[in-house]
Formats: sequence, structure tokens, C-alpha cells
Amino acid sequence: MKVGILFGGPSREREISFAGGRTVYDNLDRSLFEPVPLFVDSHRNIILLDWHYIYKGAIRNFYPPKAVLPPSANHFEIYLESLGELSAEQQDELIRQVGSKVELEELPNLIDIAFLALHGPYGEDGEIQQQLAELNIPYTGSAVRACRIGADKAMLKELLAVGNFSRPRMMALYREEWLQGKAADYYQEAIDKIGFPMFIRPVSQGPAIGVSTLEEEQGLEGFDLAINRAFFREILPVYEWKDRSKFERSEYVHLVTDLRDGLGFPIDVSFQGTTQTLYHPEGLLDYLNKMSADAHDGDAFILESHHKEDKVLIEAYTEGKPFSCMVIRNEDKSVLALPPTEIIRDNHVFDYSFRYMLGLSQKVTPVELPEAQIEAIRQECERLFTELGFKVYARIDGVFSKDGQVVITELKTTSAMLPSSFLFHQSAEIGLNSSQFLTYILHASLQERLAENPEKEHYQGLLTQMEQKMEAARATASRKRRIGVLFGGNSFERHLSVQTGRNVYEKLASSTLYEPLPIFLYQKEATYELYELPLNLMLTDNADEIRAKIDTFQVHPVVQAIRQECAGLRARYSSADIGFTPRKCSEEELAQWADGVFIALHGRPGEDGQVQQILENIGIPYNGSGVKSSAVTINKYQTLQTLKRNGFTVSEQLALPREDFEQSPEEFYKRVENQLAYPLVAKPVDDGSSSAVKILKNREELEAFTRLMFRPPGEEGPEARRKLRLRANEEFPRKPEILFESLIGARGARLFMEVTIGLLTHYQENGAIRYELFEPSEILAAGEIPSLEDKFFAGEEQHVTPARFSNRPEEYQAIAGQVKQQIERAARILNIQGYARMDAFVRVYTDNSVETVIIEANSLPALTPAAVLFQQAAINGYTPFEYIDKIITFGFERQARKAAPAPAVEEKAPVPVDPLWVDKAGKSPEARPETAGKEEYTPTKSPSAQRGSLRAQPFWQYLLEKAKVGAIELGRFLSSPIFLRNFGGIVGMLLLFFFLTTRFLRIYTHHGESLQVPNYVGMDMRDAERKAQRQNFKLSVIDSFFDSSKIPNTIYQQDPKPLQQAKRGRTIYVSKYRVTPDSAILPTLVSAGYNYTQYAIKLKRMDIKTTVQEKVFDSKQEENSILYFYHKGRKITDDMLRRGVKVPKGATLDFVITERITGAVPIPDLVCQRYDAATFLIEGSNLVLGEVFGDVGFREGAYVYKQEPEYVPGMQMEIGQKVNIYLTSTRPSGCPDDLDPSSLDGSGQEEQENEDFN
Repeated sequence: MKVGILFGGPSREREISFAGGRTVYDNLDRSLFEPVPLFVDSHRNIILLDWHYIYKGAIRNFYPPKAVLPPSANHFEIYLESLGELSAEQQDELIRQVGSKVELEELPNLIDIAFLALHGPYGEDGEIQQQLAELNIPYTGSAVRACRIGADKAMLKELLAVGNFSRPRMMALYREEWLQGKAADYYQEAIDKIGFPMFIRPVSQGPAIGVSTLEEEQGLEGFDLAINRAFFREILPVYEWKDRSKFERSEYVHLVTDLRDGLGFPIDVSFQGTTQTLYHPEGLLDYLNKMSADAHDGDAFILESHHKEDKVLIEAYTEGKPFSCMVIRNEDKSVLALPPTEIIRDNHVFDYSFRYMLGLSQKVTPVELPEAQIEAIRQECERLFTELGFKVYARIDGVFSKDGQVVITELKTTSAMLPSSFLFHQSAEIGLNSSQFLTYILHASLQERLAENPEKEHYQGLLTQMEQKMEAARATASRKRRIGVLFGGNSFERHLSVQTGRNVYEKLASSTLYEPLPIFLYQKEATYELYELPLNLMLTDNADEIRAKIDTFQVHPVVQAIRQECAGLRARYSSADIGFTPRKCSEEELAQWADGVFIALHGRPGEDGQVQQILENIGIPYNGSGVKSSAVTINKYQTLQTLKRNGFTVSEQLALPREDFEQSPEEFYKRVENQLAYPLVAKPVDDGSSSAVKILKNREELEAFTRLMFRPPGEEGPEARRKLRLRANEEFPRKPEILFESLIGARGARLFMEVTIGLLTHYQENGAIRYELFEPSEILAAGEIPSLEDKFFAGEEQHVTPARFSNRPEEYQAIAGQVKQQIERAARILNIQGYARMDAFVRVYTDNSVETVIIEANSLPALTPAAVLFQQAAINGYTPFEYIDKIITFGFERQARKAAPAPAVEEKAPVPVDPLWVDKAGKSPEARPETAGKEEYTPTKSPSAQRGSLRAQPFWQYLLEKAKVGAIELGRFLSSPIFLRNFGGIVGMLLLFFFLTTRFLRIYTHHGESLQVPNYVGMDMRDAERKAQRQNFKLSVIDSFFDSSKIPNTIYQQDPKPLQQAKRGRTIYVSKYRVTPDSAILPTLVSAGYNYTQYAIKLKRMDIKTTVQEKVFDSKQEENSILYFYHKGRKITDDMLRRGVKVPKGATLDFVITERITGAVPIPDLVCQRYDAATFLIEGSNLVLGEVFGDVGFREGAYVYKQEPEYVPGMQMEIGQKVNIYLTSTRPSGCPDDLDPSSLDGSGQEEQENEDFN
């Protein structure tokens, strides 16, 4: 059955739709369906997309095609709209470069059913559904009327009132009313009708787009900003634009034109009575620069998007528990609400990045409420689904309020299809994986369309065909190869490992060849345990949550009841006997069940050879390199030293252990500074490519990095974190060794860039290994070092594939060929097998010769949905599944060849190598890794290798040798005839020039009367002018600036200097302090890491004073963190700073910052207390609630049976420290009889932030 996946579209959520369409394409069961990728562009053209474009990181990476993009000096990325008004022929030409255009009437011949992954207009508003219905093409989800209701928030809220559903207080504001009325009037009306805090959002956009939350202290200015944002309208004062630097102007255009958080193109710019439509960011930047040059500071630009809104909703904030609940049709056609989920976050606004980026949110399922209240949420969601006529599935968001009401805030007929979305998260709770739930959606949609149109016989035919194929697929399931997918661990990249494991699992689960089993590696101190995970735990977003749930696993009664209701669904789409409990399994049990293992671990253990050795011991094939090679590549120092000994250019390296630091910190720092110049790179020796990698610019940062890396257990090092500008929740590992490296630069190359290159290995018929190199990808980092988000998260990854070596194909191939040849040679030296990703800097010189400076080798690179390896593999013709299949197949073939004769070395690429052999990971530099194709290998050694030492040459010896060579060369040059002739000529010319100049000046200055110049420094300018006039001198001001510490209009410098001789009538040039202060744009808080001390230093340099108005105790934030500040009573927010706030120099800003009260308090006795009483005691003691263990469902009614630290009479602990508690649903034995449980019934519910989910 051909399934047309419609994704992309013209909406602001097109990137989420694109990523969701890719998820559907990858996870459709290939034994049942043939996916047909139908990309919808900004002009609503339907394109049968060439499949490899599906794996681009974002739409702008491939469409419009790079070949037609206008030049952009600021590297702006654009959508199709920025090409301006295009004719039909021009659009068709663009489409032909990425696929083929499909007219609506051609769809029935191309697909059997449409899977809708579109969002917003032409996706969720009923229009595409109406068109498909007219073409007699069945589609997924709800019908036309229900989609129209879900897409219009105002209509939905009206129907909620009619149906007696609870909804927030609200008022609507139309665009024309806003533009013609007074902001102050609408502000007061919103206060009267809604109150604070209030949510402001567009009517027809997704819940993450154009949304703001308004607090009372933000006032009218904040209200005006939020309303304009919801209307996608921006007001830019001329004076703000003038005060921005070139970089700040470019960044502003990047921000304001982003479809998700800004305006998007085209943009209408109104200025001085005229309006101009601009299509490209460069055009907007040029226009603002040009028009502001001669404009008055009081003028302002008004920017309005063509993607605009006609109506905005202002809603009240509801205190309580926010939830999101999927509602589906059960097998018996009844409506069934799945377990509602709560998102844990720290603020009101659940923004775009928090909503969609993997691993950034924590989901709690079911929402932490008593069973009766959870059932109330489910019943209300089921009633809404039924009364408004929704079909197949829908997502309903709301809040369970403090007064016990189920308040509905949002409804989505097409949920996001990302791997971490609510759709798959909640379906896993009933035992369906992503592939199986997509099958359910298609099957249930066919049933719904047939029920709506019983006369359409071909719908019945499709349904029958699908059910027959499902039966056949179940019959062949036992013949699949069983693969254990191993992920988790305890490394810095453990959360990334979870995402890699989940993605690999999903790809294998949707295939006809493999049956995957999720295996979690749980590290407990020095030991490791393996756990077979149920689906719902596998779809948990991070490794720490999985570990906690394993420790405290307990099935919630509500979830158990829902699973029983869904037994029929599992029987049809999955397995009736599927497990829902994590199960510990031994290595022997794994060997009995699994035919092979896919290692999805990153860092230690996983990439260091430990896991590989265990799997080899029990005879299980695995992916990636072997034991000895993995033991080398995990260590960045050993990897690069091996390559250096074989002729590669690498950075200067210095690896220093904690012991050296503990002996003498000062000597430690001096040793680094003597060998490496600032700026330098510091990183762990054996962790991920983005793990704590920092560029250090001075001694202060060196000390901070070292102390943080070598900190004692339990210490967080807040001061060091501030100096390194770490984000609030950014993890920083503790390690026993630090690797310092010189910063790699261009060194005269005409082209210099960082690249990453994937590879795949294959066995040839003669047993030799062939390396297949992918096209290099250029890495574009948002900061100094690419982060995990840059590399692996959908919509955030910063790669250009292929790398931009040249616009000319022949030149590109020449450069890329050299890079790939050098990478292959490095891979052979390191004996990398299976697959890998290598990161390097590339220098391209004027003669197109190439130097590849390798940074590191990743033997088990991340395979998240957005990983660049999939984009590279697609260019070579591999889908993600095919790429993973090749990796697995190589592992099985390697295992089969273990007993066979050793393979021959491939003749066409003989490489002399001096590999670094290691017996045990990171322990013995004398040991050696296995070499490709040989059990015994005698390498050709370089002279440095023959000295038998891996230790780098002593720095003093290196300097001495360099100095000797330099001295010889300098002597030869200085004694050469050509140097002596030129040197003599230059000296003669200088002497002649000096003689003529002094003679001229003597003649010029000695005519007329010569007088002594008075001292004007320190005088008021007016007094100085009167004094100069009396002495027949003239004063001319050549410079002035404002200094708040100086007297205005006072002269601080003059030329000629006081007491020098000058002729009568001479002009004296003076500089004075200005009366009127300059204005300065305040830096953003994030630029100082929200730290008051760092921010005050920045402001001091700008001549802006700071005072601390108030200190507020906050245990969740670092001390001295800025909460907010005032200028002349006006509160300044971070959102305002982001758009630019100007204050006069010399001004004083009043700050409100955090503090952590120091001192000690008695440890409270919490055992036998109810949860709410325990939290009250903790907070009342100025302590902080730490981790809460125990899956008890209704926390408020649970008892504490254990606490850390334990209660000891008379013992104290520091204020602000954390107390961990362990909960049980039953009262612990031994509790005092006089403890009255009824006094601690926890009837009050904790206040929670309110926000809609998507």
C-alpha cells in the first residue's frame, strides 16, 4: 500500500512538520507500506521529493536549491519566499532540482492513502482534507469540520463554553482595533477582564509560536511588545539601530526574520510615511542601514510580516497541574484517553526549543495527581473528543486547576511526529512502539473514512488489503534477526546515547529484517548491569530518568487499567504478551536471546573496548571497531600521537593528571603556559567531542577549568562555572586527566574550515577491507565550540553538506578527494572498522593542496534522527535503515571470519603505519591495536617511533633545536649582498628625509613672534576661550567624550603642550569632557551568564554604574544571579535587552540579585512524615528538596521512609543544601502512634506553571 506522507507546508511550523514527516517515513512498517514523500513548499506546490533530501537537517538546507540563492555576505539562510515573486515556470525549475511536481489531480494515481504530518494553515485547518476528500483519497486524522475547529482557537473556546467545558478567562483583540486604538486602553481592559499573569497568543498558530506571558511588573511596555509579537509586528526605533554594531545589526536581522521566533519573510517596512516590501534579509539589513543614516533619532521603523495574524487571544493564567492527553479510538470503536502527561519546567512559557528539542524536557506520565483527578481529566478529554466530532486521534492540552476544574487550553488534530512527542510517548505506555502506532493511525483512519463514506468500495478494498498484510507480517515475525540495542551508561553523552539507541531501535523495528530489543546499561559505582526496558521507559528522554525509574519502578493503577482496556489494540498491532517491567538480564541471557548487539553507547564504557571485549568473550557480533582500536580512539592524546608518528599534522598536545595539579597548582599552570600559548583548547582526554571542550583565553580561565575538572566529589564549583560562562544546567564532568591543545588556525591557507566525515567499511571477496568515505560536512558552530545541539538536534544542527570547498564541481572534487584520502589513511592506521566519524580542520592553499588536521576519531558516533552521518550516507545512496543495516552486516561478517584465514591487505592502498597498540584502555602505551586484516603486523616505523617512547619531545629541547636552525638562517640572510645593499639604501633615504624635514620646520616656525603656550588643562572651556583670546591664541575642540566622574566641559588635553613655544595666532587643539552623556546599548544578561559581578564589569567599561537594590534568597540559582534590574524605576527584562535597550552613560542601574544564606541548621526529622509536611519542614529550614525517589502516583498522600542525610539529633547541615527523600504509599512500620495522618492529608496542591504543549 502506497502511503503519501504530506509534510513541510507554508506554516511557521514547517520545520517541525518536515522533521515529523521524516519520522513517519523512517518508521512506517515496510512489510505493510511503501512510503511516498510528498513535500509541500511555501507556495503549496506538492513535490515528490528525492528521498535523500528527507535527511537534510532543515528545509533551508536544500530548498530553495543552493545554486539559485543570491549571494549573502552575512550567510543568511532563507526560505522560498525570500526569492521574491516567482512565475510558475520559475517555481517548476526549482522543483525539478529536488524532485518532481505533483498536481492534485495526479495524486490518486500516485498514492492509496495520505498521511498528514502538516501543521497550521493548509495542514490542520481542513483545506487539504477537503481537497483529498474530493479526490476520493483517504487521509489520516479528523475530518474537515473538526480540523477547522482545532485550527481556530477563538472558535474552539466558544464551543467549549457552549459544551459546558471549563476554559480560561479570555478576550479577543483584532488587528485593526489594535492599530487604530490606544494600547493603554486595551491594557486596562485586559487587566479588568483577565488579570495577571496573562497569556497572549495568535489565534491560528501553533502553541509555541508568537506566545508571550505577561507579569504585572512588565507594565504597558511589556503588553505592547507582547501584542505586537502575536501580530508578528516589530517596532524598531532609529536611535536603537544606530547604536548597534555591525555584528549586532546582523544578529538582529537573524532574530527578527526567523519564522519560529520572529517575523519571517516577506516583510513590509513602514518608515516616514512610505512602505516597502522586502524579501531577503540582506535587503532588510541594507534598507535599515541606508534609511537610518540621515534619519532623526526620534523616527522608528515598523516591520510587519506577510505571515500575519488578524486576531489575538489574551487568556488568564490558571494555577494547577498542566497536562497533555492523547485521545484515540479503541479497537471496539469506543473513545479512549491515554495516560495524561505533565511536562516539568521552571517557567510559565513552554517555548519552541523546550517543546521540540530532544532531551530538554522531563515528562511525567501520568500527571502527579490522585487517581480520581486523573480519571476526571481523562473523562473530560473523552467527552470533548466525542462532542466536537474528532476522529482517530487528537491531543488535548489543559490544566487541572487548584479548585478541581479540568480547564481546556488547546486542541491539536495533528500532533507533532517527533520521536519525543506526546503521541509516541503515550502510545508506548499501552505497549505500541512508533512503527506500530503509525500502523494503528493508518488502519483506524481507513475505518473512519469508510464509516463516513460507506459507498466508496475501494476504501473497503484498501482496508481488507491492509488487514491481510498485517496477518502475513505476524506470521513471518519469528524469522527476523534479533538485535539487542545497547544504550545508556554514565558518560557525559549518556542522554545522547539514549537518543541514538531509540533511533536505531525504531529503524530496526520498522524493517522486515530485524527484531530489536532495548537494553539499558546501568552503571552502579564500579559495576555495570543490563536491563531489558519496556517501551515506555525506552521513550524516556534522558538516561538519568531511566535509571531513577528502574530503581523505583512501580506500575501506576491508572496506567494499569488503561493497558487492560488496550489489550485488543496490542493483539492487533503488537503482541498481547508484551512486557511493561524493566528486567535485569545477565550477559549469558543476552547471548541466548540476541543474534547480535548494536552498541549505541558514547564515551566510557562503550567506545573504549570494554563492552566489545565482553561481547567477543560470549561470541556475539557487534557494530563498530574492535577491542584494541576502540581502546586507542577513546583517548584523544593517544589517537593524535599515533597519527603524528605517521606523518600527520596535529595540534600540540599536553596531557596532565590530577596528581600533578594537587602537588603544585602553580607549577601545573606554568607547565601549560610554557608549552602552549593562549588561546588554547582544554578538554577531557576520553569523553565526547562536545564534552567540556573549552577555549581558554587567559590564566583565570585556565584556573577555573582545571579546578572544575579536578573538583572533589559533590562540589559544583559555582565561581569556576561563572568564569567559564557555563549555562545554568550545563553538565561539566569530573575527570582524572586534562588534555590541553594548541588552537588550530589557518596558517596562511586561503580556505580554512572545520569538517566532519563519516565512513563505512566493507569486506571484499578476498577478505580485504574497503573503506567508503562520505562527502565532508562543514561544521558551523553557534559559539566557539560546536555544542551537542549544533551537532545532533533537529532544526538546530549546524552542518553544510557537502562542505563548501568550492562552487566549481571539478575543484570541489579535487579538494574533497585529498581530504577523503587523508582521512582514509588515518582510519587505516587506527584500524577503524564498521563505521566512524572523524572530525578535522582542513587547510586549502592557493595551489589547491590540502592539509587535513585531524581533531579526533569517533568509533561509535551518534545516530540521532538529525545526525549528519545520515545526510552524508544519503548522498552515497543509503537510507538511514540501509546505513544501519550495513553496519550490522559488517559486524556479523567479521564474526563469521574469525575462524577463517586472515584477510589480505588491500593492494590499491598500501599505507605504511606505526599504530599505537594498547592492551587496556588508556593504560599501556606500549601495547598495540590489531591492524586491519592481520593478526601479526610489523609496521614501518618513523624515526621518532623507533626511539621507543610515546612521550612528546621536551619543550626546552624543541625550542633549542628551533633556535639553532633559526640562528643559522638569520645569519645567512643578514650577510647576503642583496640585504646589505638594500639596508644601506634605506638608511640613506631616512637620513636625507630627516635633514630636509627639520630644516623646513625650523624655517616655518621661526618667523613671527614666538610665545609660550598657556596651560588650559583643567579649565572650563569658556574660561579657556576668554584666556586664549587675550593672548591672541585660538582654541579648537577636536575631541570630546562623556565621563561621569569628571566635570563636564572641562579640558583634559591640549596640543601644543603647556609651556611650549608657538607663534602668535596659533590654533591650540583641545579635548574636553562632554556635557551630554552618550547612550549605550545594554548587553544581554546571557552574555554575562546572568552573573551580577560579570555584568557589572561589562557595564563599568561602558561607564554605567550599578547598585544592588535587593538580595533575594533562591536555592535553585547560583549566588549573585541577576533576577532583574531597574533604570529610573523602569524594570528592564531580558526580552527587552534582546531587542536593544539604550541608557545614557553615567546612569545608575538598580539590581535585584540572588543570594544563598550561609550558616547551619539542624537536620529535620522527616521519616514517617507525609510528603507535603516533609517539604514544608525542608523549606522552613532554608534547605532544598533534592531528589524524590519512589513511584507512588499520588505524592501528597505518600510517606517518607528514608532521608539523606539521615536525621541525627543535634547534627546540623549548611543552609541551602539538598535533602533527598524516599516515598512509600503505605505508612512505614515503627512510626509513632500519636502522628495524626489526617493532619497531613496534603489536600492543597502544589502550584504549577501553566502553559500549552505541542
